[in-house]
Amino acid sequence: MKSRQKLRRAIDSLYTGGQATAEAYTPLVHECLRANDVDQAKRLQSHMDRHFFTPNDAFLHNRLLHLMNREEFVPTEYTHVSALNACSRLSDLRKGKQIHGRIYVGCLGMNVFVSNALTDMYAKCGEIDTAQWLFDRTNNKNVVSWNLLIAGYLKNRQPRKCVDLFQEMQVAGLKLDDVTVSNVLGAYFQSGLVDEAIKVFTMIKKKDKVSWTTMIVGYVQNGKEDALNLFSKMLAEGVDPDSFTVSSEISSCAKLAYLCNGQVVHGKAVLLGVDNDLLVSSALVDMYCKCGITKDASVVFFMMPSRNVVSWNAMIRGYAQNGQDLKALALYEKLLQEKLKPDSITFVAALSACSHAGLVEGRRYFDSIGKRHALVPTLDHYACMINLLGRSGCTREAVDLINNMPHEPNSLIWSTLISVCAVKGDIEHAEMAAKRLFELDPLNAGPYIMLSNVYATVEDGRCRTEDASHPQIETIHEELSRLIKKLQEDGFMPDTKLVLHNVVEEEKFSSICYHSEKLALALALAFGNNIVSEKSFLCCSVIT
Repeated sequence: MKSRQKLRRAIDSLYTGGQATAEAYTPLVHECLRANDVDQAKRLQSHMDRHFFTPNDAFLHNRLLHLMNREEFVPTEYTHVSALNACSRLSDLRKGKQIHGRIYVGCLGMNVFVSNALTDMYAKCGEIDTAQWLFDRTNNKNVVSWNLLIAGYLKNRQPRKCVDLFQEMQVAGLKLDDVTVSNVLGAYFQSGLVDEAIKVFTMIKKKDKVSWTTMIVGYVQNGKEDALNLFSKMLAEGVDPDSFTVSSEISSCAKLAYLCNGQVVHGKAVLLGVDNDLLVSSALVDMYCKCGITKDASVVFFMMPSRNVVSWNAMIRGYAQNGQDLKALALYEKLLQEKLKPDSITFVAALSACSHAGLVEGRRYFDSIGKRHALVPTLDHYACMINLLGRSGCTREAVDLINNMPHEPNSLIWSTLISVCAVKGDIEHAEMAAKRLFELDPLNAGPYIMLSNVYATVEDGRCRTEDASHPQIETIHEELSRLIKKLQEDGFMPDTKLVLHNVVEEEKFSSICYHSEKLALALALAFGNNIVSEKSFLCCSVIT
């Protein structure tokens, strides 16, 4: 009895104090369950509903629902909405479907607030078709209904559907709010329709922080240098950016390697008091590294009040990209000492550092991906290892690694192999890799150029245009010169940009025109071989 009285007084004080937090609600929920006090549980749920409390997980509402069911208590629409919002935040589709079942049994599905919450939950959990189905059957749709579905399609990377819904809203005469505009801007940028996004942005009479930030992020994603000007205009109009806006602007400077602009934005971040924000600091580390100023990047990194794996990745990758491989690996070891869990990007940076430094001990890092950290090596990790092994002279081991991969090798894998073969002059494996690349993408000129580069580094006579050992070489050259002159009269001009050797333009022209394949065809034509024709030579000239 005393425990129940104590519980009642605690909930009385909750009502006196107003809005509460999860830390205040959780022990009271436990006490309601322990005392099996349904009346106080109802009061607790009512307090949550009154203050529109949304927990970070579904635990509180699930416990209360389980207790509000034992006593045949019917949950309100607010109860279900709060529980669904919790499922949306956690992307917990299973629990969300369970709550949907309760809603269906309770005949609450026709309520617009509940329908909106269900639409949002399914969209955020990846079942966008179910979200659309619910939206279509919702009576008295409001702007929130439309916004939730548009946001859902944007999250599921279907920007065209976002634009279609936006146009339907306009036709229906609905008043657009800031959320609608922000989502539609995001959809246009996701589709690469920058000009369309600009048109929508100019329609906004009162541009707030959200719309400006969406535009800046969109510009950065689409590689537009105007992101810097846009940031200046935002400041000029008296709109203070938040940490997300500032970090996006810094990322823009990083992509373009605009050090001076990045330093200006850094100064603005200090003035706004967001320079120690995790998002901003990580972006600053990345920006200074991409601009080659690792010293400034390290100052920002080590002054950060807190760091996450993104921060560590930016610094480790920055060291590796700037040739400071031993520093990169030392920082990786420090990350492990801090008991932080590396992710896929961490290992790409560490393996790249090993590759640049020629450290075969990178095998240990590669092996630890699965054995120590329970991650699955990606194609990027395999590409790093192939590059490391190939540059260390272990091409055969690199090929064995490819053959034993759990993934199907893609163009990245074969391109990496052929590039290390070019460095080592390994024609056998270069030809094998080139053959696979030809099969994957026969119209891509890259493998042909790379293979040519391999041949050019190996003086084995396979592709030396200077070879004049054939007894009929003079006759062959005369025939070839005649055909080239004829082709030039018809407008043929070889593309000398494909010549990989550092020679003068005249030698590049000769290198292409007197290539081995053309010499072979000229030989056949000069001595009356019926298998080939001048048309064959024309085709060869176009290709090579």
